[in-house]
Amino acid sequence: MSAQDAKAELRARFAAARRAMPDDHRARARRAVAGHVLARADGWPVVAAYEPLRTEPGSVALLAGLVAAGARVIVPVTLSDRDLDWAPWSAAGRGDALGREAVGDVSAVLVPASAVARDGTRLGRGGGSYDRALARVPATAPTVALVFDDELVADLPREPWDVAVTAAVRPAGWTDLGVAAGG
Repeated sequence: MSAQDAKAELRARFAAARRAMPDDHRARARRAVAGHVLARADGWPVVAAYEPLRTEPGSVALLAGLVAAGARVIVPVTLSDRDLDWAPWSAAGRGDALGREAVGDVSAVLVPASAVARDGTRLGRGGGSYDRALARVPATAPTVALVFDDELVADLPREPWDVAVTAAVRPAGWTDLGVAAGG
């Protein structure tokens, strides 16, 4: 099986598990993930994050918590070529587009993921958007995948263009993955 086929199969499996998760379990998990991120966010003046889908472990409460802690939060805007532009986020909505290079000024990136492996390999949605964007992130900025507990796995298929993340945050806690920031 090719790496792309294996990734597609894994994405489908993790997506089905997320859809089957009871809402109360997801809500508890989101609160725990937000708590772990906010405990580390001191000193992050600019954070690239994302507006979560209904089944994802990220939350609008996390974004609001980052803003309340003094961070400027930027979120992605997917372009027609699948690259990412960025816009400021507030509870009132998104601001005007800042450009693709805006992610080059962040102190941390919160990355969506279907799963993440202990070597930092991230299983995304398959468009390559974040792999392109992560190449523009400062080498000192942690890149952090937000996942549910059973989505931190031993290994995942990896292709040459896949950019590793430096940490995973699950309801169970923050896990540094032994990958240098920018690596």
